[in-house]
Amino acid sequence: MSEVTEQDLQEYRDEAESAPDAPLSRHAARPGEGRAKVLSVRLSTEEFDELNRWAAALEIPASALVRSWILDHLRAGSDSPVRTVERIAQELDQLRRQLAA
Repeated sequence: MSEVTEQDLQEYRDEAESAPDAPLSRHAARPGEGRAKVLSVRLSTEEFDELNRWAAALEIPASALVRSWILDHLRAGSDSPVRTVERIAQELDQLRRQLAA
């Protein structure tokens, strides 16, 4: 696993900020306005804490980070929705291991 660099973080910040439909401010009055569906995901305490540390390093809410990952994969297209979910799960596992290192 390669370590996340400051340049990586800046690239992720820039990418997240380029998504006009993803409110990044923690103080947004209606985060998610225009989005009608909510997806609930169960994470262990450790996974949740790791996700929040990653998002904090990027200075964006964890929900915006996860949303951007999901939308990136959906927009990229794949052979099937099952493959997309598998890829997201693998990348979340990879992120978990990177953050634990």
